[in-house]
Amino acid sequence: MSHTIKNKFNRRNRWLVFCLAIFLTGVMASSSWALEVSSKEEAIKLAFPGAEKIVKKRIFLKDAQRAAIAKICKRAMLNKRVNFYVGYKGGQPMGYATLETVTNRTWPISYIVVMNSDGTIQDVEVLNYQGARNWGVQAESWLKQFFGKNADSDFSAPTGITGATVSVRTINKGVHCAVASYKVLFQGGKK
Repeated sequence: MSHTIKNKFNRRNRWLVFCLAIFLTGVMASSSWALEVSSKEEAIKLAFPGAEKIVKKRIFLKDAQRAAIAKICKRAMLNKRVNFYVGYKGGQPMGYATLETVTNRTWPISYIVVMNSDGTIQDVEVLNYQGARNWGVQAESWLKQFFGKNADSDFSAPTGITGATVSVRTINKGVHCAVASYKVLFQGGKK
């Protein structure tokens, strides 16, 4: 093969590899790893498999409760109301969950935090995130770092994801505030 033909062949192959890489990146980002649910109700049902009933507790926070939550999660508690969902089986709570939607710069992120009755995190799932470029925060391998943590755990240094610094911090703070809210509201805890 002549040198000119060989260079054209190599350029063409490099171009094809580049196009394939761009295509695969787009497919991974657009298909996202978020839990695919059609509604909050569906997400709540998935959080409590086998539950006989699920009760929504809409709680209006007193100033003292907001201050206690803020002290634990080290950020201002702006919400004046929180919603917790309690799954029951055999008349006993099998766990608690809360849904949150926050804005990460310009993209909304919706996620669910599922907790055991002792306040430890059982699961965290990203339900919807429009920021397809930062799909890493939807990966189960990243979300698993929260499993087993409670309000008193160290949330100061979550594992980072390249290009998703704000997303990582946003979800980390939200999850910490969820378990702090659980501790204050259901375990009567203050730090």
